Amino acid sequence: MHHSPSSNGNGRLASADNRKTRPGRWLNLGILAHVDAGKTSLTEALLHAGGALEQVGSVDAGTTRTDTLALERRRGITIRTAVAGFTVGDVAINLIDTPGHPDFIAEVDRSLAVLDGAVLVLSAVEGVQAQTVVLYRALRRLGIPVVFFANKIDRYGADPGAVVAAIRNRLTPAAIPVGGVRDEGSPLADFIPLDLSDRSVAEGATAALADHDPAVLQAWVDGGLLLDQVGFSSRLRDLTRQRLVQPLTYGSAITGAGVRGLIDMITTVLPAEPSDPDAPMSAQVFKIERSAAGERICYVRLRAGSITVRDQITVGDADVGKVTGVEVCEPGGFIHRDHASAGQVARVYGLTTQLGDRLGGTTANTPHLHFAPPALETTLTARDPQQQLALHHALTEIADFDPLIRLRPDDDHGVLRISIYGEVQQQVIADTLALDYDIAVDFRSTKIICVERPARTGHSVRRMADPDHFYGATLGVTVSPNRPGAGVELKLDVPRTDLPLYIYSTVDAFHDALLGYLEKPLAVGLHGWQVVDICITIAESGYNPPGPAPADVRHTVEIVAAEAIRRAGTVVCEPIEQFRLEAPVDTLPNVLNLLGRRRAVPDAPQINASLAVITGTVPTAELDQLRRALHGVTHGEGILESHLDHYTPLPKASSSTGQMGAH
Repeated sequence: MHHSPSSNGNGRLASADNRKTRPGRWLNLGILAHVDAGKTSLTEALLHAGGALEQVGSVDAGTTRTDTLALERRRGITIRTAVAGFTVGDVAINLIDTPGHPDFIAEVDRSLAVLDGAVLVLSAVEGVQAQTVVLYRALRRLGIPVVFFANKIDRYGADPGAVVAAIRNRLTPAAIPVGGVRDEGSPLADFIPLDLSDRSVAEGATAALADHDPAVLQAWVDGGLLLDQVGFSSRLRDLTRQRLVQPLTYGSAITGAGVRGLIDMITTVLPAEPSDPDAPMSAQVFKIERSAAGERICYVRLRAGSITVRDQITVGDADVGKVTGVEVCEPGGFIHRDHASAGQVARVYGLTTQLGDRLGGTTANTPHLHFAPPALETTLTARDPQQQLALHHALTEIADFDPLIRLRPDDDHGVLRISIYGEVQQQVIADTLALDYDIAVDFRSTKIICVERPARTGHSVRRMADPDHFYGATLGVTVSPNRPGAGVELKLDVPRTDLPLYIYSTVDAFHDALLGYLEKPLAVGLHGWQVVDICITIAESGYNPPGPAPADVRHTVEIVAAEAIRRAGTVVCEPIEQFRLEAPVDTLPNVLNLLGRRRAVPDAPQINASLAVITGTVPTAELDQLRRALHGVTHGEGILESHLDHYTPLPKASSSTGQMGAH
C-alpha cells in the first residue's frame, strides 16, 4: 500500500522518536540536480519525512523552506545555497540545497566542498540531462560519495529502465539499483526495495556488486555464496564510501513514494562520522549573508574541534575577528548556542571572512577549491543619482563577501562595473540591492572581460626639476610587451645609490612597494581593461636628501607608468576557452556547423558508440550563444564544458570593448 508523505508508513518518520535520541553523528548532505528535476521538492519531502516540517512546501506556490529569495520563488529555481536539518535516530542530517542554474556553478562548488555525501536527483521522465553530467563530474572530482534518486516516477512517461541505461551510458557503469518501481507513470507509482530472500534477486544483486568487489566475486565463484540483505547492505555501504559504486533508488517527491527508502539509504551508506570536539578547530566558510541589522553572517561547516562564542578566529596567519554569536542548524532551524562542534553547520557572527575561507587549521579532508573568474562585466548606476555613493558602498560590501565578484569604479563616466557569471546572477544582485540596501539600479552594456597588452615599447620620465611635476621624486619608466601569460615583470635598471632605500630598507622591499603602486595604472588601460603581460623597467630614479615621502613615490609611479603605457599603446585581447562538447552522433553535422558559426576551432571528433566528443577552442564571447543554440541542435542532450585557456588579440573587425554578441 502506498502512503502519502503525511503518514508514518512510507512517508513521515515518527518525529517524537527522532527527538528522543541525541545525535551522535552528523551527515552533511547535498541535494543536486538539473533544473526542474525536482530537487527543492525532494528537499521539502525529506524535511517533512524527517519531522522538521509540519507541511510540505510547494515550489509553484513559493512556500518552500529553502527557496527564500523573492527571485527564487518567482522563477521556481534555487539561486542561493540553503541549509535545513532533521534527525534520524542518532544521525543529524544537514540538507544543503544547492543551485541548479549554471550561473551559480561557483556557489555549487563551494557548497560541495563541505559535503559528506550527495543525492543526485534525476527525472524518471527526462533521465540524464546536461547539468546532471556536469554536477556528477564535479562530485567525482571532489571525491564525494553519491546516491542517485530517480524522481517523478508518478509522471506520465516515467521509464525506470531507461534511467538506469542512461546513467550507465552517460555517467557511470557502477550504478546499483536497490529496488524497482511498480505502476510507474501513474499516481500509484511506488518504490519496491530488493527482496534478497528471492534467489534470483539475490543472484542479480550479488552479480552487480561482484563487478566491483573482488571478495564478493571470489565467494560467489568459489562457493556459490550469495549476498543476503545484511551482507548486501554492508558491502554496498563500504563500496559507496569508497566511491566504487553509486546506489540508485526511485520515488516521487510530490507523492512521497520512495522518500523513506531514500532516507534509509543515505543514513546507511553515506559517511556520517562522530565528531572530535577536542581536536584543533578547523572549519570552512561556504556561504555569507547580511542580516537585517547589517551584520555579516558566515555559514561554516566544522570539520574538527569546536567554535565557541568569544573565540578569536584566524585564516592562515590573518586575524578575522572574534565570534560574537553562534547558531547551529537543527531540525527547528538555526538555534542560538554557545558553541558548534565538528560535523555541524553553523551560522557564525562577528567575522570578516570571505567565501571559501578555511578557519583555524586544516584537515586532510578539507578540499582546496579553484574557481574560474566570472567572464562578464556589466555596468550599473543607481536609478536615483543621489544614491550612487550608497550603491558604491553596497557593491563594495557584496564584493567583499565574494572574492569572485570584482567591483571596478569608472570615475570618467560616473558608473560602476561589476563582474558576473550571467543574466540570472545579475538579477539576483539587483534584487539584493533593492531588498537589503533599498537601492534600485539600472544595468547596461554587459561585456566579455578582456585584457590589454602593450603594443610596443613606451617610455616616460618625470624629474623633480620639471615645472609640471610636484612630487619629490624622479622616475623614468620603460614599458614593453612580455610573453603571453607572464603577468607583470618589474626590473630595476638603476644604480642602487639612486633608490630611496632609507624608506624601503632593501631593494626587494622597494621592488615590492613599486609593484603595489603599479596596481592602479595597470588596472585600467587605454580601452578600459586591465593591462597584463607587460615588462616594466625602472630606467631612471632620483631624489634629494632627506628624500621623498612614500606618497610622492607612489604618485610619481602612477603618473609615469600611465604615460608610458599610453605611448606604447595597447592591444585588446579577448579570452579564449578550451572546450569539450558531447552530443549524440546523429546531431554531429549540425553541431560542427554551429561551432563554425561561433568562431570555434574544433579538433577531430571522437566517436564513442552513440556519442560524439569534440574538443577545441572558442572565444568566450561566443559561449553564451553557443550554449543556447546547442540545446536546440542536440535536442537538449548536448553538454558543453569549458575553461579559460588564453587571450588573443581581437579580430580587427571586432569591437575593442569585448561587447557580447558583437561577433
